[in-house]
Amino acid sequence: MTIQTQHQDASKTVLLIGATGSLGSMIARELLAQGANLRLLVRSNSRSKLDAEVAAKSEVVDDRAGIFDGVHTVVSAVQGGTGTIVDAQLEWLQAARDAGVRRFIASDYGMNLFGLDDGENIHSDFRREFARRAEAEREEVELVHLLNGAFLDRGVLFGFLGAFDLDKGEAYLWGDGEAKMEVTTFADTAAYAAAAAADDRPVPDKVYVAGNVLTFDELVAETEAGLDRILTVKKLGTLADMDAEIDRRQADGQGGFSAVPLMYWRAMLSGKGKLGPLMNDRYPWVQPTSVRDYAAAMAAGTV
Repeated sequence: MTIQTQHQDASKTVLLIGATGSLGSMIARELLAQGANLRLLVRSNSRSKLDAEVAAKSEVVDDRAGIFDGVHTVVSAVQGGTGTIVDAQLEWLQAARDAGVRRFIASDYGMNLFGLDDGENIHSDFRREFARRAEAEREEVELVHLLNGAFLDRGVLFGFLGAFDLDKGEAYLWGDGEAKMEVTTFADTAAYAAAAAADDRPVPDKVYVAGNVLTFDELVAETEAGLDRILTVKKLGTLADMDAEIDRRQADGQGGFSAVPLMYWRAMLSGKGKLGPLMNDRYPWVQPTSVRDYAAAMAAGTV
């Protein structure tokens, strides 16, 4: 449920970049629900991918001069490699700065990528490079990194990461599983991004939010409770064994991208991707979905 507080002015113009993606479309709907004046930067050949209702309620523009004029906040939800995450975002940040935009929310949305070392996660490397270069370019613009842990969704925690195989009824552990990990749904991350976009207060450079904070055993237990069935935990080795498997995948001659899921899961299991102090209380009207409730929804076939 979304409500406005004395710290929110959703009537200001927000420019959203990346509205055709899964997370971007959710952010768009959240911004519209809050009453934002929504401007969408969408190339003409991608407009067919826009949600029709979102498009009808928004100003849809091409990448041209003047699109940042009158904008309060830019929200980026783009995906891609260095050409998009670094180069394109820097161009947008510079244009936003020159137009007097107050805030730029970068396309991070994940674990604490600032806790990782270079080379530990390919995608995080892109985003840290953008953050380093953007700091020198932003001047008075508030540069915000919204970080939510791992996505608690069927396609990510229960898919891409390789942490679970629900068809087999299995969960996969490397290491001791004692590190605390944060998980948040796409929908709740979108709600927090929209809230930060409309916030009248200065927003910190890093906004940490999460649906749940759990160890591996707690994650499995909450998933079992929601699914109402027992999962078998498969211990795959130590974190050093996980490092070796990642190295093996990176040397597979396919560009190393088969290692990316394990890179994300390693950051969670090792604790290096752990968020800083949570700021959920800053936006108390966002009531995030728990692991148990999400698993129950999966069992009921409603997600």
